[in-house]
Amino acid sequence: MAELNDKFEFEQDGKTYSLYNLPDGFVIKGDVDISDKGLTKLPDLSKVKVEGDFHCFNNQLTSLQGAPREVGGDFDCENNQLTSLIGAPQEIAGNFHCGDNQLTSLEGAPQKVGYNFRCSDNKLTSLSGGPKEVGEGYYCVKNRLTSLKGAPKKIGENFCCGDNPELTSLVGIPEMPEKDRIYCDDALAKRYDCFKFRDGSIWYKDMVESTAYQNELKIEELRRKKHEDRVKKDTEAKAKRDAGFAAFKKMKSEERE
Repeated sequence: MAELNDKFEFEQDGKTYSLYNLPDGFVIKGDVDISDKGLTKLPDLSKVKVEGDFHCFNNQLTSLQGAPREVGGDFDCENNQLTSLIGAPQEIAGNFHCGDNQLTSLEGAPQKVGYNFRCSDNKLTSLSGGPKEVGEGYYCVKNRLTSLKGAPKKIGENFCCGDNPELTSLVGIPEMPEKDRIYCDDALAKRYDCFKFRDGSIWYKDMVESTAYQNELKIEELRRKKHEDRVKKDTEAKAKRDAGFAAFKKMKSEERE
C-alpha cells in the first residue's frame, strides 16, 4: 500500500512522490486510499497506473475526472456526490463500487469488471452504459429502474434488483448459472409464480422457465422485429426519396446545359 501523509505524499523505491505531481506513465506499486478526505476533486492520475486497489469513497466528489487510467484491484467511489462515471477506468480487474451517489446514468462506467459491480442507492432509471462483462454479482438495488435494458448479457452469479418499485419485468436480465438467485421485490416474485426465500431471493432457473417470463420474451421479440421492420422501411423510403431528388437535380442540370 502507498502510505500517504497529509500532503498526499508517499514513499516508493526510496523516493518521495506526491499524487499531485506524478509523471505520465507512473506506476503506483500498491493500493491508494484517499477516502474520507473531504475531497471535491480527484488528483489528476489519468495517466497513472495503480497496481492495487483505488479507494476514494466517503468524499464529496461530483466527478471521476482524474481517476487512474488503470487499476489492478478494486475501484471504490461509493458515498460521494457523483452525477457521472465519466473518467473511470474502462476495465477493472476486481470490484467496482459506485453506490450511494447521485447517478442518473451509467455512462462512463467500466465495460469489463472482474468481480462484482455495485451501483445501488442511486437515481438510475436504466442500466444502459454500464459494463458489458461482470465476472460475479451485479447489484442495482434501490434505484428508479423501469427496465433492465442495458444489463450485461451474462454474469457470473447473483443479480440483485430489489427496491425498484417501477420495475415490472425482468426481461433483459443477464444469463447466469441456474443454481444462482435473483433478489427482487415481492411483486416480481409473484408475477413469475416463484417461491421467495426469506432473504428476498428467487431461483434464476424457476424465473426464466416460468410461463409469464416466456410470454414476455415472445412479446419483446415481436416488438423488436416490428421496430426493425419500421427502421428498414424508413431507410428504404429515404433512399428512394434521395435517389429521386438526385435524378431531378441531374435532369435540371442537363436542361440548363
